[in-house]
Amino acid sequence: MARREASDRNEVEIHDNLSNTDILFYYRTPTTSELEGFNNLAIVRKGKKVKFQQPKARLKYGLHILTGIREGDFERSNGKGGYVAISSDKQSPNYYPEWKAWLRKNAADLVMLLGMHVFDVSGEIEEPEELLDLAPEEDIAPNLSETLPR
Repeated sequence: MARREASDRNEVEIHDNLSNTDILFYYRTPTTSELEGFNNLAIVRKGKKVKFQQPKARLKYGLHILTGIREGDFERSNGKGGYVAISSDKQSPNYYPEWKAWLRKNAADLVMLLGMHVFDVSGEIEEPEELLDLAPEEDIAPNLSETLPR
């Protein structure tokens, strides 16, 4: 399928190891400005110091582009010892207006995975076949050690 113009309804399924279930997130395509903002927050340079803040950037921008969750993938306490499904759909009887805040508090790890999926790794580069066939002990850069400074 071809890449199309920005979409408001992308989906990504993430396996949650804690609940051993698959979670479905709906998200919109980030803007160029958001991509730049993510990168500026993920790696902050001040003078000679570099501060790596990928988790913070993934959470902030993951929540920013998150547009919804599949109903039933998350449950919150009903205050009576039971649980009720959380929905991000305003038409659902299980709609929970604070669903994003709930995710930030209770499933930040999954939101960070969304942020990583969209902002860190938006594509994959295939290795040339001849490199994939090399055995690990084969030297793909002969004489490289002779050119490196000591």
